Amino acid sequence: MNKFRTLLLKEYWIEKKQLLVPVWITLGYYLLALIGVLIAYFRSEGEISHVVRGIDFTDASVNAGISYIVNMAHVIFPGLLCILFTIILTQSALNEDIRRNFELFHRSQPVSIWLRSLAKYTVGIAGNLLVLLAIVLFNFIVSSIILLALGLYSPGPALAGMIQSYLGHIKLALIIGSICFFFSAVFKDKAFFNGIAILFGVNFLFLIFNVLFNWKLPLPLYYLYQLIKTGSMIMIGSDFDAANISDLIRDHWGVIVFNWKSLLQIISSGVLFAGATLIYRLREIK
Repeated sequence: MNKFRTLLLKEYWIEKKQLLVPVWITLGYYLLALIGVLIAYFRSEGEISHVVRGIDFTDASVNAGISYIVNMAHVIFPGLLCILFTIILTQSALNEDIRRNFELFHRSQPVSIWLRSLAKYTVGIAGNLLVLLAIVLFNFIVSSIILLALGLYSPGPALAGMIQSYLGHIKLALIIGSICFFFSAVFKDKAFFNGIAILFGVNFLFLIFNVLFNWKLPLPLYYLYQLIKTGSMIMIGSDFDAANISDLIRDHWGVIVFNWKSLLQIISSGVLFAGATLIYRLREIK
């Protein structure tokens, strides 16, 4: 355990700057939003606040629906940043030591290559998710204060919206990060783009065979999309009924967490990690 903790700290200090980039981007976003609100307020001479105060939201179910949707939505932007930086870190995870000429040194140490691989995998995925959690909690506090000031706050649906959206991004980061981690074991440079290019090539070739010879070869991109799809976003249509928000929240728990697909995604991530580590273990180091 001490060895693994040391490896985690080593990977953290190496990737610290990249892990914190989403935090600085989020703070910059808040600064720009604040400047925009102030400019709009002074130009309208207070008319914006007058309009907001004039809206009457006395229906508890409407408040619950607004709280739920707002707190799901505020996870999306930092969540996409988390996915982006998960791709950046994991696609080069098993090649950074080689690039820095440290690989032979680390291979000569009495440390299991599985522990080294797990440390890189953990920092690349869990590190970004912890940063996302900090941002999401901060956003939750800000949105709760704003909704409370407007008289639109409903704590239960607000918390459910935040948690459900965050769990959806956890699954997305886990499976995408695992795929990129596997690519990093196969390719030594530009692993993500090389892996995606090969998948597109195989998918296009299979599609041609299916059309020309009436075969039924499985299309890799279709199954990859089905594996990645988390169901973490709710499509709110014109028939949305805020009175049924409790039913919507309950159904969404089943879509995001309590289903067989979630188990498949976890198992697939484990298989990809194991496969990447085995390839990495057999890789020739020059």
